[in-house]
Amino acid sequence: LLEDFKLSHAIMDPINTYSHGMKQKLSLIAALSHNPKVWVLDEPIVGLDPESAFILKKMMRNHANSGNTVFFSTHVMEIAEKICDRIGIIQKGKLEFVGTVEELRKLKGSGTLEELFLEVTKSEIEKMDFSYLDNN
Repeated sequence: LLEDFKLSHAIMDPINTYSHGMKQKLSLIAALSHNPKVWVLDEPIVGLDPESAFILKKMMRNHANSGNTVFFSTHVMEIAEKICDRIGIIQKGKLEFVGTVEELRKLKGSGTLEELFLEVTKSEIEKMDFSYLDNN
């Protein structure tokens, strides 16, 4: 894992000299090095460079495809939509939905997971004034 995340060069350096991304990689390596069947990860992509994020997402998918469990939180709906078999949507500590993205689409209509998330959580975003962002 050290080589996968390109951290072997810094392994002897004091951790307090690591960047946020390096600390995130080290945490992942520590959590996954004993190859647990169940992975529980909290916002695992945050702080990772694009290459490391790609590697981790591939590892997560491969682990799940091997009959294991990967349970993770994310605020990036595109990641969840792309790699999750099942999703859960939590709002204010309450589980609002559990199922597949397709099941959610059957309930709420078509759209991206981000749009469906906003529908499930009854976001008031459509009431907000974004006219200041217009280029006109």
